[in-house]
Amino acid sequence: MLKLAGAGAVGSTGVLAAGGTAEAAEARAAARAVRPSGGVRRVVLFHLDSLHHEAPQRLGLANVQRLAERGTQVQEALVISPWHPTIGGYLPLSTTSFPNPTTFAGSLFLRPSREQRYLQHGFKGFTAHIANSEAYRSLNPGFDFTRLNGEDTDEDNVRLGLRLLREHDDLTFMRLLLQDTNTAGQAVANAPAGEPWARDIYAKGSPYPAVVRTADALLGTFLDGLERLGMVDDTLLVLLSDGQSRLGWHPVQAEDSWRTPLVFAGPGVARGSSIPYAENIDIAPTVAALAQIPAPGDDGGSGRVLDEIRTDDRRSTAPGAPGTPRRVERINRQIAEYLRLEGWLRAHARDYPYLDVQLMRASNGSLSDTQFWGLDRIDEWPQAESIDRMIEDNDSVLGTLRQALHDSGAPALL
Repeated sequence: MLKLAGAGAVGSTGVLAAGGTAEAAEARAAARAVRPSGGVRRVVLFHLDSLHHEAPQRLGLANVQRLAERGTQVQEALVISPWHPTIGGYLPLSTTSFPNPTTFAGSLFLRPSREQRYLQHGFKGFTAHIANSEAYRSLNPGFDFTRLNGEDTDEDNVRLGLRLLREHDDLTFMRLLLQDTNTAGQAVANAPAGEPWARDIYAKGSPYPAVVRTADALLGTFLDGLERLGMVDDTLLVLLSDGQSRLGWHPVQAEDSWRTPLVFAGPGVARGSSIPYAENIDIAPTVAALAQIPAPGDDGGSGRVLDEIRTDDRRSTAPGAPGTPRRVERINRQIAEYLRLEGWLRAHARDYPYLDVQLMRASNGSLSDTQFWGLDRIDEWPQAESIDRMIEDNDSVLGTLRQALHDSGAPALL
């Protein structure tokens, strides 16, 4: 039986809220919310949390492949570094990891969650947010119905999603997240060193494969439900994730933490096709373009519309892989290098004090024209005004620190 808590606003207990609030209604109105069009009657973002990018092929996920055959899959989809702090300047922005709010904002530049315009704000009609973790509560603004309850199972979530589709003919947007894969991934990351599958989600005995196959089966249940409801042809369905390393969970310096499966299927999307590359900030503007609703925003941190997934004539003129900007990838690589380089400099600064001096100089706005836009400054990223400026500044700081290490006489970075 589906476990439902009492009605009310979602808070620390993760209860259900139905009917919406005055604040949510006002936010949608301010965002010029409209009903989807262009053949799209509703949008469902089906989020398989912590789905490793190799899992569909390695584990033979039949329903992920079934969806891919109906739409367009991205060969290499990257998310911004999946760091997940709950302290400091990031907390007013989000209670979940970097990829989640930036995906729904369609931008790397975030404002406090209650002020941020997300993808759901653009939809008129009934909107729903379902996830079996309270960590996503900062994404709730703009949804009419929210249920975030850690006691619910993935199966509970899928059943509730299908029930809402049956009961609400005006449902236009849903985020449906399955969390159990994340739990299994964390178990692998935190397993005792003597465990044969510690730090390897695919090792014999690991709990991860079985949980992922169950999630894939539930995706099949959801696809079957759409068919029974006669909603396949007018539903834009996006399968996405938010970071998972083979080592377990999503350490930010592990490059496979940045890569995720990503599939678009539904009206206006080419069938049985693939594109080389996309980034998580491209999802919201692409969904908005296909549904013909306002995008969450258009600032210097925004992603692009993936015109190359479309069936219309814009597909033939879309930019190819060589010209596609890989800005999120570049920032991730800069962050990973900075973490290693800064750590190395700090480890040797006691014996080579020049390193401490240069680290302080690189962090002082009155002594240096550029500072590194790192994980601890995501609340300040909008001050860069553009992703390109972030990349340029980061390259400058990294060059300065590399030179400082060379000049100090300290051991070279391994």
